[in-house]
Amino acid sequence: MLKGRPVLPGHLKRPSNATSLRHVVVFLTLSVSSVAAAQAVPTIGSGSSSSGSQLPFHGTAVSYGHQLTADNPTPEVVGWSHRIGLMPEYHFNKVAFFRARLYLSQEFTPSDSTNTLHEIELSDLWVDAVWTGFKEKNTGIRIAGDLRTTFPTSKFSQGVSRLFTLGPSANVSRSFNVLGGLSLIYSGRFTWRFNRFTTRQNDGGFIINCGGFALPEACIDGNTGRRVAQADIIHGPTISFSPHARLNISGTFLLQHGFLPRLSPADAELAAQVPSLNAPSTNPNDYVAHFAAFSVGVTYTPWDPVSLTLGAFTFSPQLAGDGKYIFPLFNRNTVVSLDATFDIEAAVSSFTKEKK
Repeated sequence: MLKGRPVLPGHLKRPSNATSLRHVVVFLTLSVSSVAAAQAVPTIGSGSSSSGSQLPFHGTAVSYGHQLTADNPTPEVVGWSHRIGLMPEYHFNKVAFFRARLYLSQEFTPSDSTNTLHEIELSDLWVDAVWTGFKEKNTGIRIAGDLRTTFPTSKFSQGVSRLFTLGPSANVSRSFNVLGGLSLIYSGRFTWRFNRFTTRQNDGGFIINCGGFALPEACIDGNTGRRVAQADIIHGPTISFSPHARLNISGTFLLQHGFLPRLSPADAELAAQVPSLNAPSTNPNDYVAHFAAFSVGVTYTPWDPVSLTLGAFTFSPQLAGDGKYIFPLFNRNTVVSLDATFDIEAAVSSFTKEKK
């Protein structure tokens, strides 16, 4: 099972002020892949392109960062990993562009998601076709959207027989001229997954650091046969505030609802002994899984091509195994990260100006 480290939907537009931040924290959810696990990567992405830039690849960036999280199944052990993010963009004009994301991660501590120590893992590759939107003149409200396609380059997606996903999204935003800028955004995304099978096909790996469990089965993520979410809806608000031109604070809270395939009927012999097993389930929890995600980050841009972000991201089911609600903002699933993002276009522009 891949540990949760996701990514939230939405696209934060940079303030038009020329001295504003080159980057804001953008959280992009890759997807929840089943009721039991999520492939999620907290991402530090660039905002929309800077005002007046003529280079078609503006917004393209590379990031490098470290993350700390409680390790399963022993929360007293802290997991430490690092990650490289590749975030290309290509702009056709001011209203349409493509962007893609791919991450390589490696855990320094014994992992609960791999079979070997310090294994390098790939995230899924996703590509967005983005429409920057329409701004209503009287209210200042902007409506925008994108269409996301993801490809199963991660082991997790390959293990659930994924072919690809399609996920259209829409967001409504309003910007205010407060100090360096204030933006309120509400976004939603519907994702449909094209899978070969309705259940997972591969067992998970041996959990190296699960000492203290009496049963050896507790040390194995035996996930073969569990149903895979066919679709999901994720939605929620984002607030982005810049108290200074080079400082940004942002937060996002999302609710995600994953829709599962129908339960398979019991075999004939068992159904004859327990007829109720063949009756359609009336429990809504058999068909929908609910998750919550919360993220907060502070980004400082000391130099136009470089931004530093300190953030925290939490992604977990809304209910624990005992049926009790899990506090969604900070819990044992919280990942704390420190990332540096390098804006390629800004670096090229700075070098060009220095040469002149």
